[in-house]
Amino acid sequence: MTELSATELCLIESTPAPEPASAPAPAHEPDLTHARPAVRKCGAAYRRAFNAYMETSDGDDFDKKKAAGVGGLAYREAMPLLSSFEGIRDFIACTAHGILMGAIPQEQSGRVLYAAQVALATLQREPKPRKTA
Repeated sequence: MTELSATELCLIESTPAPEPASAPAPAHEPDLTHARPAVRKCGAAYRRAFNAYMETSDGDDFDKKKAAGVGGLAYREAMPLLSSFEGIRDFIACTAHGILMGAIPQEQSGRVLYAAQVALATLQREPKPRKTA
């Protein structure tokens, strides 16, 4: 074990302790600490749009619904492209999380997942590059 310098000890002591994980996130700010990076990106886009809308509003229930709609649009716009296997996998993860949190409306969910299914099927049928002799 290495000894820490006085500067390193000061940094450790001055670093604030993390907030307890027991406090649940508000409904419009889900806890994404253990999510895939793409899901965190979509969630962050949702939070930014939601909070930006709420800063300019009265904060009543109508404004919260409107802010959730704006946040949902930002969430969907931040979703990964369907251009690679990893992108499709992350798109599906974002879609599932978005459906559960209400960022993707029920009436759109089937079409969004179908788009991922078609992209995955297309990717699997892509011709393999030929090896040169």
